[in-house]
Amino acid sequence: MLDKDTKKIFAIALPAALNNFLDMLQILVDMLFIGRISPQAIAGVGLSMQLIGFLYAFITIFSVGTNSVIAQFVGAKRINNAKVTTFTNAIVSLIFSIPFTIFLFLFSKLFFSTFTDDEIVLNLSSDYMKVISLSVPFLFIGAVFVSTSNGYGDTKTPLIIGIVGNIINTILDYLLIFGNFGFPRLEVVGAAVATTIAYVSEVVIYLVLIYKRQIIGILPLFNKKVLKKTLQIGIPSSLERIIIYSSFMFFVWVISQYGVYTLAGYQIGLRIEGLAFMPGFGFAIAAMTLVGQSIGEKNILKAKKLGLKTAYISAFIMQTAGVFIFLFSDNLANIFTNDPKTIKEASLYLKVVAISQFPLAIDFVLSGALRGAGASKISLAVNTLCLWIFRLIPAFIITITLKDLFLVYLIMVIETFIKGFVIWYIFAKNKWIRGIKYA
Repeated sequence: MLDKDTKKIFAIALPAALNNFLDMLQILVDMLFIGRISPQAIAGVGLSMQLIGFLYAFITIFSVGTNSVIAQFVGAKRINNAKVTTFTNAIVSLIFSIPFTIFLFLFSKLFFSTFTDDEIVLNLSSDYMKVISLSVPFLFIGAVFVSTSNGYGDTKTPLIIGIVGNIINTILDYLLIFGNFGFPRLEVVGAAVATTIAYVSEVVIYLVLIYKRQIIGILPLFNKKVLKKTLQIGIPSSLERIIIYSSFMFFVWVISQYGVYTLAGYQIGLRIEGLAFMPGFGFAIAAMTLVGQSIGEKNILKAKKLGLKTAYISAFIMQTAGVFIFLFSDNLANIFTNDPKTIKEASLYLKVVAISQFPLAIDFVLSGALRGAGASKISLAVNTLCLWIFRLIPAFIITITLKDLFLVYLIMVIETFIKGFVIWYIFAKNKWIRGIKYA
């Protein structure tokens, strides 16, 4: 029988995890179709998705900041402040998105040229990104709406809207990538069009529901104080993501030095691994929300208890998924491509990273808990230092000296264990309390 706290954790985490699964599923569906085109198509779209991940680092300013501030306002019973937060952050996020839209549309090919000189991969990635760039304003606004729902503890509404978005994406993928039922065969561009329409549709649904049913409260008042609080929490989290995603892009560059098939296999392996750490994202949202609400109640002991409990539950689930991925890595890779070289490379990646899902979950969830408490600078410092000292620099040295891909992946796993332990120690031993920022 589950106790009250565990029920509360699952009530928030499961819909949030399923919503993250839908986000991952959207990417997996794209990869599933694109994998039937060519390894170059996989590599090109995979590079584009890495750049989209980098974009989400900037979106984090508003997603994490909104979630944390609203959770604290809800915990303190200051609902009108929460409503003003949603309106303020939606407007500012829209303005903030415009330069990114322009950059991705005009300069994506130049960016991708730093990773590969394969002209086919460059053209495919650039074509994909030009279309996706049109959805960027909707990604920013949508993140504010999703984070608002999560801050209230309502993770079911984003889940339902995510299901609708995935259905739209899957149907359009089928019609546009291969030209079924008389539609034009657009291949990689078709996947981008499908994804863009899905992103836009989700925001439109949110706007309709907000107007018709008031699913989340919006008070049309611009408040500088609320924006300042959002930025104080969101910017360190965004810097963390920017550094991490920049570092991951560097890691992708390292992987690209081993050839197109290795890069394609890594992209597939990364998407499959996402199925394992998908619960971690859901439980991280639960930790951020519950810890934030507890801080709003001025109950630090409760915040710590809920944060740790959420982390342990997530770690057990993710490591169980890791065992499954280890045992069936070849079969899972074969779903996305029938190219034997790409399957071999994807399987190698999956077998190595499958053993590190427990510490990865601890890092995900407790980093989320720290953000919910407003102590996002601690998470920034730990994740950045560990990533560079224990992963990227050693991986670079191995690549330019030994050129041993297995050792590169092994270094990645060791870094995950170190980072997971450090973040657990900080949270469990109360080293984060001075970093709390109250809304």
